[in-house]
Amino acid sequence: MIRSPLSLERVAYCSSAVRPELALVTLAEILAVSDRNNRRDNLTGVLLISRGRFFQVLEGAAQDVERTLARIGRDPRHTHLSVVMRRPVKDRLFGQWAMVAARITPRQQPTIDQVIDNCHDDPDLAVHSALELLRAQLAA
Repeated sequence: MIRSPLSLERVAYCSSAVRPELALVTLAEILAVSDRNNRRDNLTGVLLISRGRFFQVLEGAAQDVERTLARIGRDPRHTHLSVVMRRPVKDRLFGQWAMVAARITPRQQPTIDQVIDNCHDDPDLAVHSALELLRAQLAA
């Protein structure tokens, strides 16, 4: 498929932290840098982390998503990066967030684990579950 330079894409990937015991510290670092870079590149998305595993959704212009995904692939904090979904979209689901992470609470932990566990089997459900997690946290 030929994409115009300004076509909007959504990509989702799963990966593991190289040092799972430092994953929450890593999350703070990733969010700070990602927020700055994503605002610059007009990307939006969400990052879920649990037990040293990541699930991230990125949305933006195809070339910006590709550049960011390549940068993430070279990030030494990640291993076993697997793109589970990549497609053109008409609208953003995460348009109000340059980068946001769902808070891990005892109540949310099982849901976040389930999203990450099933991201390969049903990436669309994982993306929408991540969105619902964020909406629930904003409503609380």
